[in-house]
Amino acid sequence: MKSVRTNALILVFLLAIVEVLFAAAALQTNHGQAEDDLEEGIKLIAAGRYIESLAAFNRFKQSVPQDSGPYFYSAVALTQAGRLSAAALELQEAIRLAPGKPEYLVLQATVLSQLKQNENALAALAAAEKEGSAKELEPAWLKLLAETYLRLWKTDDALRVLALLSERSPKDASIDLDRGKVYVTIGQFDLAMEALKKSIEKAPSHNSGAYFELGKILYQSGEFEASETALLKAVEQDQNNPEYLSKLGAVALARGEVDEAIGHLQRAQTAATAFPEIYFALGRAYQRKGNRVRAGEYFNRFERATTAQRQSEEKNQLVDRNITRGELKLDEGNVTEARSFFEQAAVADPDRWEPHGYLAEMFLDSGELDRAYPHLTKMEAIDPDSVVGNYLMARYSFARKDFERARTYAERVEKSRPGNSELRGLLGRVYEALGKTQDALREYEIAVRLAPGRVDFQDALRRIRSQGTQRKPAVTKP
Repeated sequence: MKSVRTNALILVFLLAIVEVLFAAAALQTNHGQAEDDLEEGIKLIAAGRYIESLAAFNRFKQSVPQDSGPYFYSAVALTQAGRLSAAALELQEAIRLAPGKPEYLVLQATVLSQLKQNENALAALAAAEKEGSAKELEPAWLKLLAETYLRLWKTDDALRVLALLSERSPKDASIDLDRGKVYVTIGQFDLAMEALKKSIEKAPSHNSGAYFELGKILYQSGEFEASETALLKAVEQDQNNPEYLSKLGAVALARGEVDEAIGHLQRAQTAATAFPEIYFALGRAYQRKGNRVRAGEYFNRFERATTAQRQSEEKNQLVDRNITRGELKLDEGNVTEARSFFEQAAVADPDRWEPHGYLAEMFLDSGELDRAYPHLTKMEAIDPDSVVGNYLMARYSFARKDFERARTYAERVEKSRPGNSELRGLLGRVYEALGKTQDALREYEIAVRLAPGRVDFQDALRRIRSQGTQRKPAVTKP
């Protein structure tokens, strides 16, 4: 149940962050169209219309392609929409354009930690805290920083950040709640209870999380009556939370209140596929009532759900392991072994985008177009909006001399990556192949401006300019 709780916390943090961003945007007085697009996108995020906001941010990118802001805001929207891989790509571009911004790095670390790229997440956090820059962050960012440290099991760092937050906002009950969670993680339950009770004292009416955490500790220590009291408060403040209801049912069962336990657990049952322990608790409750048939049904459901969950986890671990090994082999320059690991990952889970992405790019680089294509089509089926997927499909189509199709995919990428020199160079080649000389000239000029050290872009620009000169009609004197 930890993952659901973590995602909810991230959502709360990001919504608070969006409020900060929106307030900053509202302070702008001289609005052009680009600023209007930016403000519209932030409003859409605040309204929960995350995917819609991307179109507004993409329009801003077209107006100001070297501005890091729309990439960052796009990452916020994608994170809240659950599209973490896409969010990571947006953050990569934002940080390229504005290196060292602590807000960008904290969000990058949060996203990478959820993608289980823990070493990269820690590197981002180290960069965010370089020279004490993180201390200047807004409270919402500091909370996200502490939560990310906790997810990465850096509990000392989490407590350090929470101490800084507490100095700034001593009346904020959520800081004590977060501190209590850290103490629970490291097994210091007395300190955890102290922090949670302090949180409840500060905010007794809107603090379901603190009541829940306190109820769990009391349950573990065998104080069932006190635990039930705390958990009833949690459910009173968040009536449909399956995690709260499940724990309340377990406490009621421990106290011998079988009918009450069944009532709480049945309310939580809609989430039992994800949380099989609800099925198990219901089985125990009906067993206590002497209803062996119903008990057996729930125990069977528990067995099926846990088996499916275990198989899914094992598959994910296998795929993650092979992807990591493949990446290490790529870093070592061993392309053959890297390809083998990525192929194993793709076979283990055909619906994982990453191994197909690696394989498609590797086959394109080696000119093995027939082998690249199945991976490209699978990538498109999994995530048709992927910037990388569309770019690779544009490369493939160009190599196949299907220039119109290459143009379609490349122009799709250009909407969200106008400042990418590789893309602009590819678009130049596509337009040149289609006989669109002026469009090709424009793209090569942009590519050279974005990457002035690229000799191939300079050569292409000279070539297209010379072609234009040769086509000019001779001017003769009358």
